[in-house]
Amino acid sequence: MRSLIRGFAVVALVLLALGSGCSRNRRSQLYNDVVGRPATVELNTASRSQLASLPGLSDADADRIIANRPYGAKEGLLRKKVLGQQKYDQIQDYVYVASGRQY
Repeated sequence: MRSLIRGFAVVALVLLALGSGCSRNRRSQLYNDVVGRPATVELNTASRSQLASLPGLSDADADRIIANRPYGAKEGLLRKKVLGQQKYDQIQDYVYVASGRQY
């Protein structure tokens, strides 16, 4: 029951945010406030602020992620030595690379 209510709250907030012209960063923060965890972000398209809002990442980390794009898989953060294992472990559940991309 609790997850159903949470789901309705997320949908309501997203619809409200979309209708009010809310920025992408604000929508992401609303999601975080309701669900209690950051929204997932696509490594090849996420903005600097979206990346920096992930657990344990700084603006400098976000800049390195952007500078080393594109990624074929999220593990590319480790292969390209953009992040160390400890930071990667903190964000691995919140990042993805869209399938079907040709990089």
